[in-house]
Amino acid sequence: MRRILSVLIAAAVIAASVPAVSGTRDVKLPDYEEHVMKNGLKVFVVETSEVPLVTMRLLIPAGSCSDGPGSEGLAGMTARLLLKGAGGKGADEISSSVEGVGGRLDAWAGRDYAVITGDFLSRDVELGLDHLARVVTKPDFLAEEFEREKSIVLAEAMSVKENPCSLANREFLRLLLAPHPYGNPVDGYPSSVREMTRDDVVGFHRSRYVPGGAVLAVVGDVDAGKARKLIEEKFGGWKGSPPADSRVAALEKRPAKTRRVIVIDKPDLTQSQIRIGNIAVGRDTPDHFELTVANSVLGGGFTSRLMDEIRVNRGLSYGASSGLGQYRYGGFFGVYTYTKNATLRETIDVALEQIMLIRDEKVGEEELAGCRRYISGLFPFDIETNSDIAQWMTDLEFYSLGGDFIEKYRSRIGAVSSDGVMRVAREHFGCDGNLIVVITNYEETKDQLEGLGETEVISIKEIE
Repeated sequence: MRRILSVLIAAAVIAASVPAVSGTRDVKLPDYEEHVMKNGLKVFVVETSEVPLVTMRLLIPAGSCSDGPGSEGLAGMTARLLLKGAGGKGADEISSSVEGVGGRLDAWAGRDYAVITGDFLSRDVELGLDHLARVVTKPDFLAEEFEREKSIVLAEAMSVKENPCSLANREFLRLLLAPHPYGNPVDGYPSSVREMTRDDVVGFHRSRYVPGGAVLAVVGDVDAGKARKLIEEKFGGWKGSPPADSRVAALEKRPAKTRRVIVIDKPDLTQSQIRIGNIAVGRDTPDHFELTVANSVLGGGFTSRLMDEIRVNRGLSYGASSGLGQYRYGGFFGVYTYTKNATLRETIDVALEQIMLIRDEKVGEEELAGCRRYISGLFPFDIETNSDIAQWMTDLEFYSLGGDFIEKYRSRIGAVSSDGVMRVAREHFGCDGNLIVVITNYEETKDQLEGLGETEVISIKEIE
């Protein structure tokens, strides 16, 4: 909490005191070494000496976009089980060994990739790499651990239906992005989790957890030569290439002239959840910097237009925001808010109005300059720690963002113009043809939804 507060205070000071972003000093990555091992593993080693700590981050293209129909949640389950026993060492033995030296080891899967990351004291870097290699290359997937984790994931998946906010987020992506796998939750649906077997996990790991296409970053107080030798020792025997069909189809934008309104009827609700959005672009878009600024102006912070108009000026909700989900094969734009049932239509209309305004009218120079300063001021904190640097090293490689992405980030933000903001808003922030998902008491609010668009009503009983 102290770090978050310090970041926000520092950013506010920067935003208030810097007259123009273009004159600020760009942030640079520390010097680093890179090489590709014979097995295809891409390795980055970054030497830093501020603290006697080392972070290691291994990225593997084994995210939930690799889950086939009916197998939703398989990537997430595989990642969850990596630390539950590997190379003959049980979960407790791995945990006690890591925690016994004050280290940390974690594994998780997202939509694009799986990540195994750890933090260790410099003196324990060999131990850390040994554990990292073991859980990735030799997981045991013990039957009892699989059944235990499966019951946890199933309970979590079933509980989503009881949380209107979580349900709105899940259904918004499913309805917007399906049948693309990005539309599915990483941990799967209750039905897919129930059908999952240990053999499914073993098969997914065998085909997807391979060095070809994987990226390892080791960052911290470590000698690069020693690190390279240890990495070769621990990972040199790892073999395999991604399956021939591993590439995921691009998430294509589907232009629509008619707005879709999908209502999930939950009769006991007194507040309505609202999601508005459309398919947009992926992480490697050349419009990244313009989109970052445009989203910040619209709904990316506490001083954004959506927050001002919906919360501050009208008191319709405590929270309203917009965001961009950007992945390797495509992405989406979304607006997120909620309100009491009586003000459902007013809140939707205000959100649509703000989307239209940023599409049709230039952002004033004062508002634009303040937004650019804010983004630029926060950016140095995004590359402050060993963990931050390790994440950037792996993501820059995975998304093919280019070696100068970090170095030129602030100057590129500073170069964003009002014309650029309006252009990307028109191209990527839908309005007339977007999707609106509402979770509400339909009997109470149906009159408010008239004329909004082509409407489909789904009972909460029909939702898995």
